[in-house]
This record gives sequence, C-alpha cells and structure tokens, in this order.
Amino acid sequence: MLIYSLKKNKLKYSPVKTLIKAIGVPLLIFSYILLAAYTNIIRLNLSESALMDCVNNPNLCQEDTRIGWFYVEYIHQREGCTFFETGTFMFDGFGIAYVPPGKEKCLSLRNNDELDRVFNIYGNWWDYYYPDL
Repeated sequence: MLIYSLKKNKLKYSPVKTLIKAIGVPLLIFSYILLAAYTNIIRLNLSESALMDCVNNPNLCQEDTRIGWFYVEYIHQREGCTFFETGTFMFDGFGIAYVPPGKEKCLSLRNNDELDRVFNIYGNWWDYYYPDL
C-alpha cells in the first residue's frame, strides 16, 4: 500500500522509496527462504491430529487423498511405525513417518544404505527419503 501511494505521488527518486527497496526486498527474500525451510514443520503441526488418527486406526484412512495438509499416496505400517508416503519420483519414495519411542530401528529400510535420508522433524515425527525402492 505504501509503494502504491509512492507511485501515485510520482516520487521518482525519493529517499523513502529507496529505503523501502533496500530493506523491503531483502526482507521479503529472507521471509520466503524461512517459510520454505519450515513449511513441513508448519504443515505437520497443523495436520498432526489427523495423522495421529491414521496412526491409531489405519483402516479409517484412505490412500491417494489429503490427510490434514499432506497429500498421502500410500500408508505403510512396519514394526509399529507408520509411514505416510507423500511423494514419489521415478522409483524413489519420500514422506513423513510416525515412530513410537524406542522403535527407531524400523526407519532403516535397508542395511546401512548411505543414500537413505532420514532425519527427525520433532518428537516422534521423522522425514524420510528412500531412493530406488
């Protein structure tokens, strides 16, 4: 709105307009990077109750549908862990997983494969990427 009013008044080289560009543009870029970095955490916080319903009663949840803020293609359960596959690329699978305390062993799909990427988002929620499943 401030930029619109500056354009309307035709202030070509005003110090206020220069200050807005000098501070506003980097701030906007920084905000975008911050939002992109924490999008999964925000979506997980907003979707946690719906995802926990699927963890507790997997028969009630459908695949290829939205669960909270995630589009879930497949739901897998293995050794007490629940995997929500949110995407695939060729033969690679990625998504989020709910791992009960003490059951972290279920995250290792293959024996010490360096290409597998698994990291803790927060609490019992993990992000995973398994190439060439």
